[in-house]
Amino acid sequence: MSWLLLALQVVLSAVLLVAATEKSLHSKEFFAALRLSHLPAGAIAPIGVAVPALELALALALLLAPAPWLPPAFAAAALLLAAFTAWMFWVRARGLRVRCGCFGPGGGHVGPGAIGRNLLFLALALAGLALAMQTPTPLPGASLPMVVAVTSLALCLALCLALRAAWPTLILSFGRYQARRDGTAEGE
Repeated sequence: MSWLLLALQVVLSAVLLVAATEKSLHSKEFFAALRLSHLPAGAIAPIGVAVPALELALALALLLAPAPWLPPAFAAAALLLAAFTAWMFWVRARGLRVRCGCFGPGGGHVGPGAIGRNLLFLALALAGLALAMQTPTPLPGASLPMVVAVTSLALCLALCLALRAAWPTLILSFGRYQARRDGTAEGE
């Protein structure tokens, strides 16, 4: 059962890391989703900043927390996912057509698929909570090498997502540079 717990830790950590990175890279879309869902205007900025930060903290906590802190990390992840799911149900109940903003601009509108995905993640977090209270994780806990390794992997994933998001601009910019350079070279 400890390997199942490890799998839940890794999967939920990766999901939360990708979500935090995408929300940070595409903050305009995330803030637009919050505005379009008719949340109170004063709540949008704090939620827009706090959610990616909390997702990142939970992603790291799920992998680095010592054994006694692992159940609270899963519980916090479950609460966050429950809040997201409640927001989605609220948006659907009001008949609003809002993009999820969960994983950046590529996500679709809040609908049955997005709600089902969140319910699945919520179930995984609750299963992780139940397992973490009964089973020790095979991860060694927070040590300097572990913190460095996990943080480095998280940064690599975040940089890959950032490069993927910037790639069309980089290609166009390089193409314009090449065309400008070729045009200047021919005009000389």
